[in-house]
Amino acid sequence: MTPDVHFNRWMKRAIALFFVIFAYLVIADVTIPMTSYSTLQRPVLSIAPQVSGQVVEVAVENNQHVKKGDLLFKIDDTDYRLAMRQAELTLQQAHQSNQTLKANIAEANAELASAKVTLQENEREYQRLRKLRQQDMVSEQQVDQAQTQVQASRANLKAIEARKSAILIALGEDEDNNLDVNSARNALADAKVDLARTAIYAPQDGVISNMQLVPGMITQSGQSLLSLVVTGKDRITADFREKSITNVEPGTAALIVYDAFPGRLFEGELVSRDFGIAQGQNMANGVLATPDDSDRWVRDAQRIRVYVKQHGETPSSLVSGSKATVMVESSDNAIFRWIGHLQMRIVSLLHYVY
Repeated sequence: MTPDVHFNRWMKRAIALFFVIFAYLVIADVTIPMTSYSTLQRPVLSIAPQVSGQVVEVAVENNQHVKKGDLLFKIDDTDYRLAMRQAELTLQQAHQSNQTLKANIAEANAELASAKVTLQENEREYQRLRKLRQQDMVSEQQVDQAQTQVQASRANLKAIEARKSAILIALGEDEDNNLDVNSARNALADAKVDLARTAIYAPQDGVISNMQLVPGMITQSGQSLLSLVVTGKDRITADFREKSITNVEPGTAALIVYDAFPGRLFEGELVSRDFGIAQGQNMANGVLATPDDSDRWVRDAQRIRVYVKQHGETPSSLVSGSKATVMVESSDNAIFRWIGHLQMRIVSLLHYVY
């Protein structure tokens, strides 16, 4: 066999192999799409006190596992206990003020009864003097004085009624729920809430991370002091090429491999995907649009973010942000599934070595 024939034969084999590989890549990108742009994510809570003060106790350490409700740290509660005591005294004073108002009402009722009697007597005296005046038995001055007494009695009666109304308004329809009492109760409730907030507890199960906290530190309300990486709510974000994932529905089976566990396959499923990406968001900022003026003949494929849920527990040694590779098994073909499993194992080994 001449060298030319031998070379032509190998060239034909290489070309055939190229087309086979090309056809496989095109078909596999639709039937078993894969991406290495995947990350393990866990919710991260920023823990900050809701009150200000000096930290007097730290009950956890960095990277410590905690349960929901475990004490994290405490803030000096001296000022908040005093504030609560003052609020209790204010409420007590409001109740005492109500008792005083009730006594004032009783006093006003007595004055009102006396004023009514006085008015009646003055009115009778006035009428009697008017009749005597008609008989010229009294002077006009006496009649005028009697009339003035009646007017003064009526004015006094109205003043007492107005004072009673003001007391009733201050007391309210329900002496235990008037304005002063309710305001004092709200102040007491706020003081109790602030006192309770001096002890900070874990809102979820998780791991303490990035703790910037030591006893004696003066902290402000809303100042982040540590992070809590929530466990048990893991998810994987995977960025697939748009054409590979467009027709894949939620619930489709997926394979997951982590760089830290070469050759080990984890099963999962696609749960959702984002309805948009940053490039598709136009901000109304008063600036004209900037069209893409790239002169590349083949542009980069757009990637869409999807979310994958792993079946079973995620290895505890994996941290939030661990890299992964995800393959979506959108085909039921056994051959493609077998090839996909093999491909994922090879890829995981390559990522581990690299």
